[in-house]
Amino acid sequence: MARPRRLPPRAHVTSGYWPLAQLDGDAAAEAAQEFVVRLAAATEELSLRGVERLTGVDHTTVSRVLSGDTWPDMATVAHLENGLGADLWPGRMLPETEGPKRKP
Repeated sequence: MARPRRLPPRAHVTSGYWPLAQLDGDAAAEAAQEFVVRLAAATEELSLRGVERLTGVDHTTVSRVLSGDTWPDMATVAHLENGLGADLWPGRMLPETEGPKRKP
């Protein structure tokens, strides 16, 4: 049985405009949102084809990730981080009400 199709990150917007929008609390969408914000900052002086030349990631894929129309896969994340020399993936994101969990 095939798993159900997952909505793209941008589909989790409840108000505002992607990527600087309020989301519905989906943890994966929040990580993708932070990734896109970091990617946009790291590429602000580059064209999509310039990003492609540096990273090997097709410019249409970069565009779709930036617009929230698709989820970046691990290979895409790795190529973008390595090619741009930037840490893009936000890592584990805790809800604002939680702090680090410590063992007693």
